[in-house]
Parts: sequence; structure tokens; C-alpha cells
Amino acid sequence: MDDITRKLDLYEFLMDFVSHEIRNPLNSIIMFSNLMAEGAYGELTAEQQEIVKRVLVSAYRIEHMTGDFLNMRRVDAKEELLHKEWLSLKRDVILVALSDLTDKFPHLTERLSQVLEGDCSAGKIFADRQLLLTLYDNLFFNALKYGSEKGRIIWDCLMEGDHWLLRVYNEGKGVRKEELDNIFSKFVRIKDKEIPAQAGTGLGLYNVQRIVKLHGGRVWAESEYGRNFAVWMTIARPAAS
Repeated sequence: MDDITRKLDLYEFLMDFVSHEIRNPLNSIIMFSNLMAEGAYGELTAEQQEIVKRVLVSAYRIEHMTGDFLNMRRVDAKEELLHKEWLSLKRDVILVALSDLTDKFPHLTERLSQVLEGDCSAGKIFADRQLLLTLYDNLFFNALKYGSEKGRIIWDCLMEGDHWLLRVYNEGKGVRKEELDNIFSKFVRIKDKEIPAQAGTGLGLYNVQRIVKLHGGRVWAESEYGRNFAVWMTIARPAAS
């Protein structure tokens, strides 16, 4: 068995392990925890409700990380597998992504409600709905994890010539200039003693850049260290749009 075959076998084993040995029992934990929170097995005390909420938050964090691995399998696929359609970026993507995060992480509800719409002239966008939801889920989740507690999170969507120009910006510690070129690489997590360590896979921004490339665009990051961080993306517009 050559080295490439061995690596492919290991990759498939990892994907199957995440899909079945982690994802399936995790779904059961989430389902039964939600039923408990809703009182399906009897009324809970305030203390018990708080414990169930903590279990759910932890379970959803694990679900988010396993999702990174499963999304990696799809975003490494070919462009022909995309299912593009005309979408309202705000209604079909942004608001849905924010609502999903609010449902899963209720302790972040106040922060998520303060996510601001910046300049937006791109009412409709031609893209794969699920991949775009994955993209914004990752970007908003990162902005919440690494942004300052009361800092702004802003999204923009502009039409420029033959492409859409998209941005997600957050106020916070940001990333040092020398690290900006590395953050979209697979399994890369920036280590900065000034920023508290956060659980993660190092796949979120890798998946973002792959999704953008599948849509004929490019992605880059800008940051004023100690002040803010932004991910910029372009997505190609159909010639007839």
C-alpha cells in the first residue's frame, strides 16, 4: 500500500468515524436534552434547567466541530456538485444562519441580535444555499468567539462589476499581520497568548475559502491587530444577471 492510498484510507476512516461514531450518539444527546428542557419527562427545577442548557451548549459546540469535518468532505468536491439557485442573501442566508446560531447557543442571543447590516446592494445571489449557510455560520461563529464582548459584528454585500463583494467584520483582538496568510489553511489555528484559547478544529476558515473558490471567487482577511478583523470574499455573478 503506497503512502497516498494509506492517507486516503485514513481520511475515509476519519470521515466515517465522525459521521457515525460521534454524530449519531451526539444527535441523541441533543434530542433527549431538548425533550428534557421542554418538560417531556416532567417539570425541571431552575437548577436542573440550567444544567440541561449547559449540556446542550456543549453538545452543539461538538456538533459544530464535527460539522467542520463533514463540510470539509463536501467543499473538497468538484464544482459540478454545486446546487446553485437564486437566493436572497439576507432572507435566505444571513437571517437563517443567525437564527440557527441563536437556537443552538441561547446565551449568545443578545450578541447575535446586535449583528448589524452594513452596505448591501446585492439583493439576489446565485449560489449553493447549504454551502452559503455553512460559510456564514462559520464566519459569524468565529466573530462571536474571537470578537470583543460588546464589539460590533457587521456584514456587507455589494455588487461590483462581474462579482459580488461580501464581508464579515468584527471588533476585537484581531490577527497579527504575519498570520493573515495562514488562517485559511487546513487545520491551522492561530496561537496568540493575548487571546484566550478556544475549542475548534482549524477547519472553519478553510471551509470558507473552499466554498468561495467553488463559487468562482477569492477570499482574504484584513485586520488591525488589537482592534478588528474582517473576512472579504468575492463570488462570481452569472453573465446574464
